[in-house]
Amino acid sequence: MSTPPLLPPALRPGDRAVIVSPSSTIADQQPAAFKARDTLAEALGLRIDFAEHAFATHHYCAGTPDQRASDLMAAFTDPEVKAVLLSMGGATAIDVLDLLDYDIIAANPKIVTGISDSTTILQAITTRTGLITFHGLKLLDFARQPMTYTLDAARSTWFNAWSGPWRPNPDWRDLDGEATTYRGWRTIKPGTASGPVVGGNSDAFTQLIATPYAPRFDGAILAVETYRLHKRHIHALLVSLRLRGVLDAVNGMLIGYCLGSDAPGTGNDRDIADIVVETTSGYDIPVIQLGEIGHQVENLLLPLGAQVHLNTDKPSLALDSPAVITV
Repeated sequence: MSTPPLLPPALRPGDRAVIVSPSSTIADQQPAAFKARDTLAEALGLRIDFAEHAFATHHYCAGTPDQRASDLMAAFTDPEVKAVLLSMGGATAIDVLDLLDYDIIAANPKIVTGISDSTTILQAITTRTGLITFHGLKLLDFARQPMTYTLDAARSTWFNAWSGPWRPNPDWRDLDGEATTYRGWRTIKPGTASGPVVGGNSDAFTQLIATPYAPRFDGAILAVETYRLHKRHIHALLVSLRLRGVLDAVNGMLIGYCLGSDAPGTGNDRDIADIVVETTSGYDIPVIQLGEIGHQVENLLLPLGAQVHLNTDKPSLALDSPAVITV
């Protein structure tokens, strides 16, 4: 049985946010982290603090699982905190899933955002509580780039309770200038579909399948962005989703920016659209590609759990209703 969407309260200028590190340590990136915090705070008019263990180190992690989980729960139980910003990705956010109190999280809904391995936490929270979470914010990007498109998305989505069609970033680029064949939004398979968004980073959400935190794929719009997977690995990923019954369940797919998939390597000259068409053969689901979901780009802050409408005629993607509630 699906959990109805739970909307976090909209943000207001002067609200407090907390940066939590749920996966890899950022201890060696403190100057950049503070610069990014200050930039984001000024741009959005927020008061932003770092959690107690935000710069902790435990081997390759940002502290022990208990420390990382306690930072998350402290943010949710603090009534002054209105948003939780997950600092970066890594590989071990999955450590904390069994340590979180989802009843407390559901009783204290607030904006939660991150990217990469943080998708593990975003998707788990959305699955277990129904809370809409936001895929796409990477803290350290704000230390080195203006991030105009993402800041505009944050203002409209989190502060102004916006809904409607998303627009492509007119200044889209790979933030580090890596070579890519991506040239803008396009239709891969035709059709229209509606449903709640699930997914995000492929490594993160696929590891949740067959766990209590797995995305609810039935009737959903599946977003897939990959990090440094070659085209043959993306091919295998899509076949794996097919074998697991995911393609039987979803109503449509969004293919985000697949960072590194155009790097020199065996088969990387193959068009990703051709891979999608081949691996989803026999499945009548619409698919569009858009570069504002993924690593090393400005993100549109995709609201996981929110109802969206996909139409390949333009192509277009629209948020049916606001992903936050005004109080």
